Amino acid sequence: MIQRRMIFHLNCRILILLVLISFCLPLYALKPEKGYKAIPSDYGVIYREVEFQTSDGLKLKGWFIPAQDTTGIANSIIGRILPVPEELKPAPREYHTLDDSKRPTIIICDGDAGNMTQFIFYAYHFFIRGYNIFLFDWRGFGMSSEWHTDPDRLCYTEFLIDYDTAIDFVKQQPEVDTTRIGVMGFSTGAYLSFAIIAKRKDISVYVGRALMSSFDEILPVLKKSMPERNFVAPEGYPEDLLPINAAEKIDIPAFLIVGEKDNRTPVWMFEKISVKLKGPKELWVVPDAEHGGIKGPEFINYPEFFDRVLLFFDKYLRNHE
Repeated sequence: MIQRRMIFHLNCRILILLVLISFCLPLYALKPEKGYKAIPSDYGVIYREVEFQTSDGLKLKGWFIPAQDTTGIANSIIGRILPVPEELKPAPREYHTLDDSKRPTIIICDGDAGNMTQFIFYAYHFFIRGYNIFLFDWRGFGMSSEWHTDPDRLCYTEFLIDYDTAIDFVKQQPEVDTTRIGVMGFSTGAYLSFAIIAKRKDISVYVGRALMSSFDEILPVLKKSMPERNFVAPEGYPEDLLPINAAEKIDIPAFLIVGEKDNRTPVWMFEKISVKLKGPKELWVVPDAEHGGIKGPEFINYPEFFDRVLLFFDKYLRNHE
């Protein structure tokens, strides 16, 4: 029995390592993952699996996770172990909310690789603090509709259609206070989220980690760090929605985070954007952090990263009138 427990705990450590490795998926290379290695209920999280349709007829998958306490959740392993061994899965829980009140909601979007499974870990830090969380997959990611992706294309302009559709869907949910919606993105997700707040007036708060300035500026940077790759910008991406061009239009609270040693969206990009922002802003260059993966700001400075982001949301989203 003792030997079996030792083997089990060793396997858990290996699984945790594999989760950390999954955060090192090639950054700035489209690499969607089909299917889900874990879903929220594997950790005892209450959620609704949803499906919604884009204006061009594709179906997108999402998870609506209402604000909830930690009762019944496998708090010690959530997002850290995947797939979750059957013996570690909590008992299934019926969907319910803490009360009938409409709550502030944070939309966390995909980056350029994996799917929404990897953001269960991120979501946890907010839904146990009174926020609804919405995760969704771009076309071609997870169980959303099939979509051919070129691994050398930084993203597809159509992802903006997906993002718009996701926000419209969230606003229809009875649990959501539509005057208190925030968006959060990482790397590719950061600039897509920035485009969204530039083109819409119904988002209250923005948080972005590793935000690029423009395709013209990032392509040479990526070529220098990965000379073997031939990255290309998305076709038809609106010039006015690129962060360097859109920043002057942003008057909502914005929290920009970048790793001190980020060699893909370097600090100078962050600085060029931040000086143009018109609204309340917080800027954080995380010491010793790189672009992403296990050396990204959220892991190099865990749990301070989530503590500071939570404080920002509390200040401008929870208390937003």
